[in-house]
Amino acid sequence: MERLRTTSFDIAEERIAWEGLASACSPPIRKLGAFLLVGFAAFIATTTAVVLFYNLFGARTVEGQGVAVPPGAFYAALAFSIALGVGGYLLWLTRSRSTYHTFTKVLGRGGLYPRRPTAKGLRAYSDEQLLALRSRYENLSEGWLKRLFEATFGFHADDSFALGPLSVLPGMFEMNALRVQWEASLILRSEDQPEISWWTESRHGLLPRKTDEMRRLVYALRYTEDSVRALKRRYGYRADHWHTTVPEGKLWDAVRDYEDARRIQAALNRKSRA
Repeated sequence: MERLRTTSFDIAEERIAWEGLASACSPPIRKLGAFLLVGFAAFIATTTAVVLFYNLFGARTVEGQGVAVPPGAFYAALAFSIALGVGGYLLWLTRSRSTYHTFTKVLGRGGLYPRRPTAKGLRAYSDEQLLALRSRYENLSEGWLKRLFEATFGFHADDSFALGPLSVLPGMFEMNALRVQWEASLILRSEDQPEISWWTESRHGLLPRKTDEMRRLVYALRYTEDSVRALKRRYGYRADHWHTTVPEGKLWDAVRDYEDARRIQAALNRKSRA
């Protein structure tokens, strides 16, 4: 944290700060469901323990029969479980918002705009994350979310990105050209750039993330699988028949995407087992 309290960030420090901000924005509805599930499990465990306790140590009115558990014990178990689930969720929500505001201040000290991650360009985004976001944009229906992607990242239907097969890969000259296109679009519509709030980020995951090897693979799998799905829709679902259906100029790239998707999935499976 001390390194982050500088007036300017290098790219690694900037990504760490954005990662801290993004990590505070877990989906609240999903978290609520998880805490309610914990509360339900606690209710089952508590009521089971209460029934066992009364049957082991309670006074029997009729020899050989079970002991009636007082209704108040069940109500107490229910109240405890609700308090555990709801209280845990409220505690998480409070800590999440607190962490979010902390990293908002950190980014502000660095001259960045926490609610406008692309206000100073796309440099905080890795090639893999940008391609995953652009692939996601490609598959969105017309509406508010698609317009949000356009205004935040400069994406548009007429840029040089294409799926089925992929027209660009990370680190290529074409990737740098795409960045220039997107940043030029951002400059032209800088006054209309929307803000990414805690709620928006928690639902849609738009902030820059620190790119370790695992996350690079996850992002690469997203856009590569999207490309393979587009290929299958256009040229048939059997890849071994693509040599007869894919145009000659696209066949090599189509096979590359198909093999890359299998290779990346295998690499992620190995890492998940490690």
